[in-house]
Formats: sequence, structure tokens, C-alpha cells
Amino acid sequence: MKRYKNASELYDIFYKERKEDIAFYNRILKEYKKTFSNNKVIEIGAGTGRVLLPIAARNPDLEFHAVDVIGDEIEVLKEKAAREGIKNIVTHVTDINDFQPKEKFSFAFAPFRVMQHCQSLDEMDRFVKSTKDLLTDDGRFVFDLFNPWVHMLVREGVVFEGNYHDDDGNKINRRVEVNERDYFKQTQNIEEYYSVEYTDGKKDNFEWLYTTSYFFKDTAALILEKNQLTVENLYGNFDRTPFGKGQYPGELIFDCVKQQKGR
Repeated sequence: MKRYKNASELYDIFYKERKEDIAFYNRILKEYKKTFSNNKVIEIGAGTGRVLLPIAARNPDLEFHAVDVIGDEIEVLKEKAAREGIKNIVTHVTDINDFQPKEKFSFAFAPFRVMQHCQSLDEMDRFVKSTKDLLTDDGRFVFDLFNPWVHMLVREGVVFEGNYHDDDGNKINRRVEVNERDYFKQTQNIEEYYSVEYTDGKKDNFEWLYTTSYFFKDTAALILEKNQLTVENLYGNFDRTPFGKGQYPGELIFDCVKQQKGR
């Protein structure tokens, strides 16, 4: 019987119904790839490959580089890629600020609010600069954040709890708690607890502690501008509804192009 080794192995169970961002990034990548100067694409914060794997499978002409600081998650991605026969992915366990590839990338994307793990404006600035430096001339960077919603930002304690079953019938409880917020730094400390009850009666418990930040639209836009990334489109939803036109609070989805030198 399968035994989970860590929380990373549980991730896909909780998000298997989340597909709208996969469709968005795949669609926008297909639209832009005819303008690429090479076939290199990078996903920053690739995690277990929830977004990357189906996109790589649908675009065998592109070479995808998966970057993440969590080695356990990259191992899950590699196992899934091997199992599904997806061979156009290169993995890297590193911080994006330390990544030094041999070639530039025509397209970079950071889905599912990866940039909100930056815990200050300085960290966000370094993240954006590092990403811009990895791009070819006229390369593109697309990413999403959540649009900060005041009503949600005042909540503390348990903000989510749900029960799941994996394919083997094991029961999994997931609880997410916000333990502390710093309204000056715009950060929140989050703990996720996982309780697994296997079909043979044995149990495992895992936890994941992390800090995330939230950034408002204009703050993110200024940091992009500072780093010579022009926002060509700003969406409020993965169906590409323009920001401010759809349901509140929606998402913050930035579609940016690198400014050519001398312009």
C-alpha cells in the first residue's frame, strides 16, 4: 500500500479540479509562440507540475524548464513526467535569483500566485529583475496574483477545511489556518495541516508552514515598469476578462513584454 512521504505528494489531490489557469497559460503560450526567437520556456515555481505537465504534453515542440526551491515537489513532477511519457521538461531545484541557465527564454510564467512568496517589495523587485534578465529580447512574462480583498484579509484562524479521498480510497483531511498577519509588511503566516487515514487503519500527519505577501495592482505595475517590463494586458479572470470589468475581487493576471534596449 502506498504511504505518503511528505505534504508535496498530497498537493495534486487538493487541486485536481483547478484547470482554468492551465487552459489560460496554454492558450496564451500557443498564441505567442509564433513570435518566439527560440523554443525555450520557463515556469517559475513549477511545484509538482500541476500546470506545467499538461501544457508541456500539448506543446512537444517547446523545451520547458521547471524551477522550484522545494526539491520534494520537483521530485513529484519528475515522477509524473516519467509516468506520463513527457520528455520535454528540464528540472532545476534552485531559487530564481540564483538560476544561471546557458540560454535565455522566450517565455516565462509564474502561475498560482508564486510571486506572493516574496515577503517584501525588495524581494519582489529582485524576483522580477531576475526573471527579466532570463528573457530574450521581446521575451514575455505572464503571472497571476490574487487581488487583495479587505474582507478576507481580516480573517484569522481556520480559513479552510476539507475532506478528500485519493485514488486508493485513503481519507485525507486538509486544514488551512492563518495564524498571524502583519498589516504594515502585508504578510500573513499560514499553516496547513494534513491528516491521512489509510484504508488499513494506519495514519500519517503532515504540516506545511509558510509566509505569503499580498500586493496591490499599482504596486506590482510599478515594479514591472521599473524593470523594463511593459504590461500589455491586465486580466481579472482566466477567461481574459479585463481587470475591473468582471466579478470582484477576481485575479490579477499580468501579461508583460520585455522592453528592447534603446526604446
